[in-house]
Amino acid sequence: MKRSRKLAPCQFLDRLIFNSFDNGSMSLNDLSADLQLHQGTSIRKQSLDERFNEYSTKFVKTLLEEKLKTQTAARLTDNCLSSFTSVKIKDSTRFQLPPAFKEKYPGCGGSASDAGMFIQFEFDLKSGTVSTIKPTSAKRQDSTDAIETVSSINEGELIIRDLGYFCGKVLECIDTERKAFFITRKSYGSKLYRNQNGKLTELELEKEYKAMRSAGIVCKEVEVYLNKKQIKPFRLIIEVLPDIEVERRIRKARENRQRKGKQLSKEYRLYASLGLFLTNIPKDWVKAEDIRLLYKLRWQVELRFKCWKGLSHIQATKRMKLHRFETCLYARLIYILIHWEISMALTVMHWKKNKILLSVYKCYKTLIQCKDLLSIALFKNRSTLKDYLNLIENIHWRNFELERRKNRIGFTEIMISKL
Repeated sequence: MKRSRKLAPCQFLDRLIFNSFDNGSMSLNDLSADLQLHQGTSIRKQSLDERFNEYSTKFVKTLLEEKLKTQTAARLTDNCLSSFTSVKIKDSTRFQLPPAFKEKYPGCGGSASDAGMFIQFEFDLKSGTVSTIKPTSAKRQDSTDAIETVSSINEGELIIRDLGYFCGKVLECIDTERKAFFITRKSYGSKLYRNQNGKLTELELEKEYKAMRSAGIVCKEVEVYLNKKQIKPFRLIIEVLPDIEVERRIRKARENRQRKGKQLSKEYRLYASLGLFLTNIPKDWVKAEDIRLLYKLRWQVELRFKCWKGLSHIQATKRMKLHRFETCLYARLIYILIHWEISMALTVMHWKKNKILLSVYKCYKTLIQCKDLLSIALFKNRSTLKDYLNLIENIHWRNFELERRKNRIGFTEIMISKL
């Protein structure tokens, strides 16, 4: 702010973060009315539109970066994770944007919009802190992100990522240069090699599958190499999947290929019949049959994306000028980080007290219902912050309790296990 104005920066930020609309429904007139109702500030929509410029984008983006640096850690008891300095889970969520944004945020092409966005998100399951929350264009693929960010991985960390980040060079770098650990799934079509009598030969998955089926073996481990120059082998855990899971995978793959006018290959049917996990975690740390359990922790990031899209509607965007979109997006990410910290603190508190984990979705939904109280505490009357936190803390933990699925191992069981 260069001179005194009717709309102060803190008022502007407050309503960007805590307004009741999403980018798919919020008009300038709505935002103007929201300012009048909550801040008592009367400003025309034309004047408000002028506030959305390169400076407003930089202002909110800088605050987001500062928020990432000043998070409060909330550490869970981690029996199964004690061998690692941190457990970083990364994935991206994606959505289409209005075509007018295609120059800065080009889409992937095909039947999708000409404009699209990925948000790369990574957090440490042990400390509860977010290490990355970064919007990019849809053309910047997850595999590219894996290559460009490998230098940020620290010694002793466990990196858990999905197939989109699969890159042999990155996995070798994590192991040899970064001295860290990883769990990932083998990508379809990638070759693996095994040492037979001192010679590296290509692993024949069909042969392994048939041998396991005939012997009634559900899970086995093989030492493999990603290429013939690799010195140290990785662990490949091969699991024969239940028929119902195989049918689900094949049905989904068939539908995707039919849309593209392609047939499902015999090789993919074999791939869909197996769970294939690659890791460099020492055998005496985690047994082969427990690698899948650790990989299941990756679904915690999917739960966050469900909250972002289902409750914060981060993907909802209508046509507007680019600076307004970016300013509102970074404000919404600040909102997400604030509630992330509060929900993590609640989760840890109730875990230590009751050995009960809270539902991410239920907790986030309740915090949204109380967001006006938090807005007042942060921007108008700091003395009410304690009252707000007491209110949240005193809501009975059973309202937030994570429900366990029958006959399925969930997050709670993994976290308290000793593997």
